[in-house]
Amino acid sequence: MLCKNCGRELPIAGKFCPFCGAVVEQEGVNDETAVFTSLPDELKGPIDLSAFDAAMKEDHHGGISGDGVTTGDPFAATDPHIPTAEELSSVRRTSNMPRATRVSGTSRSSGAPRTTYFSEPDPDDQPYRKPSKGKKGAVIAVVVVLIVALIGGGIWFIMSRQPDENLTLAEKYLNRGDFDKALQYYTAAQTEAKDPSSLDTTIQLLEDFQTAQAYVDNGQYTEAIALLKQLQNRVTDPDSPLYGAIEDLIDQSETAQSDSEFASDIEEVKSYLADKKYDAAAGKLDSLDADDTLTGDQKKQVSELRDQLTKAQEAEQKQQETEQKQNEQKQDFSSQMDALEQNDLQIASAATQEDELALTASSFEAWDNLLVQMYDHLATILNADQYAAEEESYKKWVEERDSGAANAAKESSDETAGQLASYSFKQSYTKARCYKLLELM
Repeated sequence: MLCKNCGRELPIAGKFCPFCGAVVEQEGVNDETAVFTSLPDELKGPIDLSAFDAAMKEDHHGGISGDGVTTGDPFAATDPHIPTAEELSSVRRTSNMPRATRVSGTSRSSGAPRTTYFSEPDPDDQPYRKPSKGKKGAVIAVVVVLIVALIGGGIWFIMSRQPDENLTLAEKYLNRGDFDKALQYYTAAQTEAKDPSSLDTTIQLLEDFQTAQAYVDNGQYTEAIALLKQLQNRVTDPDSPLYGAIEDLIDQSETAQSDSEFASDIEEVKSYLADKKYDAAAGKLDSLDADDTLTGDQKKQVSELRDQLTKAQEAEQKQQETEQKQNEQKQDFSSQMDALEQNDLQIASAATQEDELALTASSFEAWDNLLVQMYDHLATILNADQYAAEEESYKKWVEERDSGAANAAKESSDETAGQLASYSFKQSYTKARCYKLLELM
């Protein structure tokens, strides 16, 4: 390395040139190679030693080489001795002297060998020596360790800065609205996270959302709506896919709940109609009619049940009127029968057989007329099949009555007694038939 001021080869590293004292700009100087450390402030800056250098170059007999370095001392160019301020001042004074004075004067003794030192070297000073191989190996080992540590630290830093793949996939599925997959990857990311608790809130939200979905699937709409509204308050970002999914599931749950309640109300109305609880059915239908949230199809179902209720009420009203008429008619027949029974009491008090025959024949005709009236009334209250069966029974009954009357007449001793026996049989037989028909009414 050359000095930028005097151009001489610098034998060692230092902050100042040993020949001219100029500041040397060097790189990579360490504590072992730095020989020249500092100078007093008054000696800093370049020193004009041109005259001194010229004198040393011209003198070839004192053992000075062409570059001004004493050849007699092999360590003269490498001795790290730093000139003092007095030595440098002496050099300056010498440089201003005439050449003859500088050569033979006080700059050096006549018998002393020429040297580049400004003063006698310090016996305590040691020449610069290169570091031993052991020191080099230690330095190399330290450097290698440092490089390996730096590389390892860099790799660790890069790896630590890489995003977690599970967390990335979890956020991706969350933004897509696939909350089942998002929960799966969030759970996987939590097992590898440095701070697992940081994912607890998100995982709990997704698990609660799954629970709400299960409630909806099981028809537990009340529980689902309550849980979803809690979730809605816990989600902080209204624009997030999870918040939107919660809103949609709330609407779905409320609609399903409304449909379920409507279906239950409809079944309740039908049950009331089957049990003829028309007042209860009417009250439930009135409540459904007042519900503005019903769909068109639901309103149609309510209207159809309303028509069924109206027809049922009309039928019940008609039936009640019919039953009332039947009861009134039945009461009328019963009253007539009571009156005929009173008239029949006279038969027992008849004075002669002819009077008894006349009263018995009159009683038979009255009971027979009443029987015809009762059959006519049955035709109005019985259906066609019931009346046809009853009419067939009536014909057989008439044959039995007439046959019995004839047999009773044959057993009598005379004609009047025979007629009386025949009418008595018919009268009693007809009376019994009237009481039986009265029970059918």
